[in-house]
Amino acid sequence: MMILLISCFGQSKEKAFIAKYELEDFSQFKGVNIFKRGGDKNDQILVMDASYFVNDTSKIGCYVITLDRKNYQVIKAKWTLTEYYVDADTIKLQQLAQAFMKYEIPRLDVDEQGNVFIYLKDVETLALVRFVNESELMKRSKETKWIKVKDNWYKPK
Repeated sequence: MMILLISCFGQSKEKAFIAKYELEDFSQFKGVNIFKRGGDKNDQILVMDASYFVNDTSKIGCYVITLDRKNYQVIKAKWTLTEYYVDADTIKLQQLAQAFMKYEIPRLDVDEQGNVFIYLKDVETLALVRFVNESELMKRSKETKWIKVKDNWYKPK
């Protein structure tokens, strides 16, 4: 009974997300992986892997941003996992972090091709994928089996 309830809850979150963001333009997140990583009742910490916005990718780490939970204003931001100066568009990264918060999800990845990966439960459990085209679906079907949810939205089998 409990498994059925959890499964139904997961499906309702998937349907709610697709209903709200089915046609959303995620292109601003192309080449970005962003996920929530702690915080408290006032602050939300986000970690971004965004080499797309870095001019010299040999010196990249992760960009960590702390946002105010109420108004999404940046409290602090810094590069981690690197000892080098990183030449990047940090203003754009901060704007992406603020835009990400509207989705109310733990993680969002958009690859270089434009495929969108949505994590609804936690930062490790892939829930939905919107493939940019049939070719990308076929390419990804070699690694994972997919169940069609709606149009070009799929979930892992």
